[in-house]
Amino acid sequence: MDSRSFPPLGDPAEYSFYFELLFGKDYAAQQKYLNKALSTDKISSTIGHRALAALLHLGLARIIFTTNFDEVVESAYASITGKNLTTFHLEGSYAALEALNAERFPFYAKVHGDFRYQAVKNLTEDLLHNDREIQKCLVASATRFGMVVSGYSGRDGNVMAMFREAIEQNNSFPHGLYWTVTRISRVEKPVRELMDYAHSKGVKGGIVETGTFDEMLAKIWRLVAEKNPDVDGKVRSATVEQMKIPLPPVGTAYPILRTNALRITGFPSTCGTIDYDGTLDIRQLKDVLFEKQPPCSVCYTDRILFWGDGKELAKIYEPNRVKSISTFEIDDLVRVIDASTYLKSTVEQTVATALVADKPLLLRKQGKTWYAITYHVEANSDALKPLRDALSWKDVNGKFHPGVVNGQVPGLKDVYWAEAVSLKVEERNGQLWLLLQPDVWISPYKMREEATDFLYNKKIRRYNKQASQILSAWIEIFLGGIGKGDANIIAYKGTEHPAEFQISMRSAFSRRSGKNV
Repeated sequence: MDSRSFPPLGDPAEYSFYFELLFGKDYAAQQKYLNKALSTDKISSTIGHRALAALLHLGLARIIFTTNFDEVVESAYASITGKNLTTFHLEGSYAALEALNAERFPFYAKVHGDFRYQAVKNLTEDLLHNDREIQKCLVASATRFGMVVSGYSGRDGNVMAMFREAIEQNNSFPHGLYWTVTRISRVEKPVRELMDYAHSKGVKGGIVETGTFDEMLAKIWRLVAEKNPDVDGKVRSATVEQMKIPLPPVGTAYPILRTNALRITGFPSTCGTIDYDGTLDIRQLKDVLFEKQPPCSVCYTDRILFWGDGKELAKIYEPNRVKSISTFEIDDLVRVIDASTYLKSTVEQTVATALVADKPLLLRKQGKTWYAITYHVEANSDALKPLRDALSWKDVNGKFHPGVVNGQVPGLKDVYWAEAVSLKVEERNGQLWLLLQPDVWISPYKMREEATDFLYNKKIRRYNKQASQILSAWIEIFLGGIGKGDANIIAYKGTEHPAEFQISMRSAFSRRSGKNV
């Protein structure tokens, strides 16, 4: 394709180029193809579509604008509510602005501007006028509401110009403009430029890494209070009926597959809680926590829960409103973690803090994941010897090379690397597990993409044997040994509310069934 001067992969003109290559100027054939490819009988809604439809039904979302031209959202809304969703599109009514002014919510507006139509130029003047009316509705709504953008790359100049027009108004997006992405590192340049422009105009918000559309909407729906059970059952249709699929019998044959999971066999049954006078501004509290970094892990639900130094925590945010600091009983931490992503995140932070305590390691968070990183000042510490041994190697001449745990990235000024491991806590089958994923950290982290070749060469030869040795080394560093038995780790030792965990020193494994397959 490249040798024939076709558009490069990911180019905005790619779709329209191949569209015209196949169909030429036969617009009827184009439309026939689209109708067949996007026909209603092929629609299959996901939890994201159903959750969005439910938010519309509950009045928690008012308007959806889209550049898509399928009927997935309408179908999801009908399945949730049994009603039709008012929809404005190019081929139908274009009175979307009138619906906005009359507050006939919810409604769904299909905005033209997607490059699929723009480049093939198959719209009549009437349809272009209809499109402009729908765009006026979006611009007008920007003075009244906030907006969350999801699943859109920002490569369409027409749509981005519409966003700029909306931002240029007085009091634009009074409740914020948030552009959600699956990965921050993959944000298109036009999106960054647009959000910078929005900030320059005083619009609050930003680019937020949320995972996929389905992940984001599923989490939002989980946080909706007092959900109607019937609606909840339709949104989370896969969980309405509990399925009990029996696990296969324990295997007895070889091979043995080692995993990177360590079972957490013991965990705290209590934590601290702070009783405040009046309501809390959670956003302000988060900002203060980020700035002050008190020696504790904090969770915000209907109350403040924490492990660590409660007195220090109480000092940093309106201490005159603190009524009391007390102990909170946790009925079942495994069940609570499964129900609350907030508490799960706090448990991960607490476990990570306990693992690196009194060790030559730094604790860093990237996105939602905690990492333990070897500290360059103590690279030769005895505590890191298991890792250095695991990284040692012999060349083709049999010469021994000692393992190195950190250093400078060749060819990049002031960029450094360090052996690291990600730390996650997961619930599976009613049990908690610590997941260790060895990695290589790049500092500053924003230079990671520049160090892609270095990282590739660094990790490409870590085959099964050495990968297993590196995992064992991290287990030994964290827990003081490897094999049978449990190890105790404590976060915030010496405070009134420490957190103690027991973790198995043997990683979970799977053996092949004895049956012939």
